[in-house]
Amino acid sequence: MLNQERVCEMTRLAIFDRNKGQECRPMIQYFRKDYIAKEMLKSLITGTIAFGLLAVMLLLYYYEDLAEEMSSIDIRQTAVRGILCYAVCMGIYFLITYIVYYIRYAKGRHEVKKYYMHLKKVNRLYQEEEQI
Repeated sequence: MLNQERVCEMTRLAIFDRNKGQECRPMIQYFRKDYIAKEMLKSLITGTIAFGLLAVMLLLYYYEDLAEEMSSIDIRQTAVRGILCYAVCMGIYFLITYIVYYIRYAKGRHEVKKYYMHLKKVNRLYQEEEQI
């Protein structure tokens, strides 16, 4: 005889595994600090590449102006401005990354806790059935 309550709980577990299981897997595998650090490292790489591509595009766009003013440009001042601009852009990008992945981790942990609650309920229903 089938226990309808247990079947409903197992269906909920299967739906979670199919829909949100892959998204919430890192929330089980990593501590919050490690998860966010991993994503910040990815952001460092992607942000640096994006900033480099943007800088190259700007250099190509303003190539004629730069070629005309090449003798009057202060290289040290330009390099300091570029590094400062990079630092500000990466700081903003890191802040956004931290906020986004902190929220994702919190929501994922909440979903995983609900999953474990349903799993415990299924286990309890199995134990009750064995006792009968």
